[in-house]
Amino acid sequence: MTTEQTYVIVGAGLAGAKAAQSLREEGFDGRITLVGAESERPYERPPLSKGYLLGKQDKDKAYVHDEAWYREHSVELVSGSQVTDLDRGSRRLELDGGGQLGYDKLLLATGASPRRLDVPGTGLEGLHYLRATCRPSASASTRSAPASSTPRSTP
Repeated sequence: MTTEQTYVIVGAGLAGAKAAQSLREEGFDGRITLVGAESERPYERPPLSKGYLLGKQDKDKAYVHDEAWYREHSVELVSGSQVTDLDRGSRRLELDGGGQLGYDKLLLATGASPRRLDVPGTGLEGLHYLRATCRPSASASTRSAPASSTPRSTP
């Protein structure tokens, strides 16, 4: 039996990708849309500061699922978009590009931000905070050490 429900997940990180996976594994057969601000498919941050930054692991190891998984499981990725407004009454989201998404069910999985060090020397050259896959690539070529890859919750 096919459902006509739409499940929108805001936050295309590890939690959002795993939520989409769980929905499919539990039998949800409606539309799943995963919205994320980054231009890439969901990835895990810890591998960026471990194997990838050290040059021991390929960046593809950090991705939660390969590209084909999203197609095969009918999970629509809306990358490079942020939600700018949420209207719970009409069950609609507005995106920064002006688009809108309707939903029947909504999961907010927007994640965290990196913990900033508050010690002398944090302004020194060569200190990097890992937040996106594009930043570690530059650091990987110089093998700079990350200051922090441990997230903290944001209000």
